[in-house]
Amino acid sequence: MNTDHGKTGLDDPRAVDILTTEHWSLLSARTLGYQEMLGRATMFIAVLSGTVIALALLAQASHFGRETLSFALVLLCVSLFIGVATFVRCVAINYEDARWVAGMILLRQAYLQLVPELERFFVAGHEPGADQRTLSYGAPQSRRDLAESLTTTSAVMAALNSLVAGSLASHISGLLGMDLALDLSTGAAFSLVSAILHLRYAGRFRQSHLPSIASSNDSATSSITQPRA
Repeated sequence: MNTDHGKTGLDDPRAVDILTTEHWSLLSARTLGYQEMLGRATMFIAVLSGTVIALALLAQASHFGRETLSFALVLLCVSLFIGVATFVRCVAINYEDARWVAGMILLRQAYLQLVPELERFFVAGHEPGADQRTLSYGAPQSRRDLAESLTTTSAVMAALNSLVAGSLASHISGLLGMDLALDLSTGAAFSLVSAILHLRYAGRFRQSHLPSIASSNDSATSSITQPRA
């Protein structure tokens, strides 16, 4: 008589298959997220590069007259819209990636519940809250990880968006007939304001979505670490 059907939880012989399937699903989700982020970033940079080339050719033909400035406003607005949309999606993908990482930490805990002797072979985090101090694991934005946050894809998008926003403001100043010094000052000010807004958005997004990651992690951890009968 087969007694496997009476077993529940991690004692169930089907548990390993289920956990392995879930692990591969999370790995696939992370891969798709990376591909989407890189694809969106590549598309934005291609649009921005095309805008710069088009404006350079137009400036040579029109000797950088008002026609160039007017046409630049249209192209820069389109580029900025695509850039902001790309930035927002990149921030969301980072949050999603943090969720998948938290899920894989839980799966490693389940593996160690099944075979505790394998713990010394695990190089990735498997304890509750492991490595969550870093940005890649969904930690809230703070001053100590500011340097790390500046190296992410989202930060690159924010920097490019800020440059485009500054250029847009500078072009508007030029159309209004302001002098060169005020024109440059306006562009620099708008670039700085844009960078701050991007940084605040990313920080607020992480802060507002962090509890959902932590709560799901805690609830799943408590169910895994319950003693088996």
